[in-house]
Amino acid sequence: MKQLGKPDKLDKFRAHLIDGAELRPDELTTLARYRKAHSLLCLGFGRNQVLSTLEKEFELSQPQLYAIVRESIALYGSIEEVDKKGQRVISHENYKLLANLARKNGDIGAAIRAQENADKLLGLFEAEKTAIDPKAFLIPMPMSFSTDPAVLREQETQDIDFEEVKEGDDEQ
Repeated sequence: MKQLGKPDKLDKFRAHLIDGAELRPDELTTLARYRKAHSLLCLGFGRNQVLSTLEKEFELSQPQLYAIVRESIALYGSIEEVDKKGQRVISHENYKLLANLARKNGDIGAAIRAQENADKLLGLFEAEKTAIDPKAFLIPMPMSFSTDPAVLREQETQDIDFEEVKEGDDEQ
């Protein structure tokens, strides 16, 4: 595994998991704790339940337990995000199946509703984000007006630099 940037605490564990790099015995113990925390999270335990289970099993302090859970999430990924995305895919597939069954049974209304729900899960009805906000053009800009004749005369007499171009000087 190629190192990019400053190494962190979990790089040696990533190298072990990806490339099979050797770990010291104390590092193997830490990796076993990360695996235990991750497996409990995968089983659907809440973080507090994971902390209490790890506390009974490993007899560590609260900061160490929080570090194990936090680092196991950093090492293996967040279960909540993966679970949410997985549930979205499962629901989408179920709606597609229901739409196909309703279409097969001739219930077009139910098929349309199921298909719309499937499309909503994929975000097909959400508007595309534009790079330019049109409301930004509606913001009034401050303008200053003067009724002082001296200011107006000064603007009339200001010299403006410009370049004089003759017809024969076209550079193309």
